[in-house]
Amino acid sequence: MFNKKWLILSFTLVLVCSLSVTSSAWWIFGGDDKSEDDQVTIRFAWWGSQSRHERTLKVIELFEKKYPNIKVQPEYTGWSGYWDKMNAQAAGKNLPDIIQHVRKYMSGYVKNDQLLDLTPYIKNGTLDTANIGDAYLEMGKIYGKQMGMATGVNAPAGYYDKELFDKAGVAYPSTDDTWQDRAEMFKKIHDKLGILGASTPAAQQDCTGFTVYLRQHGASFFAEDGKSLGYDDDQLFVDFMKMDLDLINAGAVQNASQRQETAGAIEEDLVTKQKAATATNYWSNQLAAISTGAGKTLYPFLYPRAKDQVQEGRYLNPAMLLTVSKNTEHPEEVMKFLNFWFHDIEAGKILGTDRGTPVESKVKAAIKADASEYDKIVFDFVDEAAANAGSVLPAEPPIAQEVIRAYEEVYWKIIYKQITPEEGAKEFRKNASDIF
Repeated sequence: MFNKKWLILSFTLVLVCSLSVTSSAWWIFGGDDKSEDDQVTIRFAWWGSQSRHERTLKVIELFEKKYPNIKVQPEYTGWSGYWDKMNAQAAGKNLPDIIQHVRKYMSGYVKNDQLLDLTPYIKNGTLDTANIGDAYLEMGKIYGKQMGMATGVNAPAGYYDKELFDKAGVAYPSTDDTWQDRAEMFKKIHDKLGILGASTPAAQQDCTGFTVYLRQHGASFFAEDGKSLGYDDDQLFVDFMKMDLDLINAGAVQNASQRQETAGAIEEDLVTKQKAATATNYWSNQLAAISTGAGKTLYPFLYPRAKDQVQEGRYLNPAMLLTVSKNTEHPEEVMKFLNFWFHDIEAGKILGTDRGTPVESKVKAAIKADASEYDKIVFDFVDEAAANAGSVLPAEPPIAQEVIRAYEEVYWKIIYKQITPEEGAKEFRKNASDIF
C-alpha cells in the first residue's frame, strides 16, 4: 500500500522532470521562438520618395510576420534634412540600429567610430553573404573593414520624355553624346517647344556632374590621400561653369532664382510637368518615382562624354548601403533583418530596383525573370552603364561635406553672376585649402 506522502512526492518529481525535458526541447528545437516578454524593437532609418517608403514598409511588414518577436520601427524622410537628423543623432549617441547610408558620407562616421564593423558577423555566418559577389562587398568596405552592405548597383542618370523629343523633332540622348552635344540638344528643345531642355545641364550643385567631368580629364574631385583637391588645372572648373552660364543665357535651363524655388521632390521635377524635356540630376534607381510623378514612362540616359576625354569618367556606384550603429543593443536581430532584406526573394520583388539593381544573384534573377516595365528598363540601363563605366569612386574623406558646401557656395555666386567662373575657381580652391 502506497504511502500518501510518497505518492505526492513521486508525482512532483515526475512533473519537474517533465518540465525539464520540455524546457530542453524548447532550447534545442525552438530556441529562436521567444515569448512576448522578449519582444525586441530595432530602428531603421532611410530617405527616399513616397514609392520607396511604401515598398520598404511592405518589406518590414513581411519581416515582422516571419519574426513576430522583432518589431522594426521605421524612421523615414525625404533626402532634405536626413543627414542633419542623422548627424544630430550620432552626436547624441542615439543612431538608429540600421541606417541607410551613401558611400560618400561613410568615412566620417567610421572615423568617429559610429558604425559597427560587420566583418566578424560575416566570418561567423551570422550575416549571410552567400550569392553576393566580392565586387559588391568591396563597395561596403571603408579602410579595409566591412562597414556596410550595398543595397544594389546604381549609376548617375538623366531622364527624358520621348513624347516631347518626338514633338520637337530632336534625336533622343545617346551614350556617345558629348557635353557640347547635350548643350545643343537643350537649346533645340527650348527653341522648338518654348520649354526648358533641362533644369540644369547636369548635377551641378552636388558635384556629381563636376566629378564625372574631372575624371574624364584624368583628374578627380578629391586627391587619393583625401588631403587636397584632386585637380590642379582650374580651367576645368571654369569650363564646367561656363557651360552652365551659356545655357542659362540661352534660356535652355533654369536660372539661379528658378533653381532655388524649384521643389526638391523627384515626383515634382519639371520633367514630370512637361515644363522640361529632361531631368539630369538623378540615379538609375529613381525611374519608378519620376515616372510615377509624370504619369508615364520616362527613359534614362547616361551622362555625356567629354570631347577630349583621356579616360572614362562615368561610373557605377553602390546605390546606397545599409549600415549598423556601433551602439546597437540588438546585433543578432539586426543581422536577421539584413539577411531577410538581402536574400528573401519575396522581399526582393517588392523592393525591385528602387535601391539599385540587386547584388544578391538569386534575388536579381527572380526579379529579372518577373520584372515590371520599370525594372526591365533599369536592368538594361545598368548593363549599358556598366559597359561605359570607369573605376568605382574611392571613399570620400571625412571633411568631404565641408568641401562640397564650399563648392556649392561658389556655384551659387557664379550662376547668380555675382562673380565670374575664373574668380569662383580661385575662391573655391582657397576655401577648400583652408578646410583641408
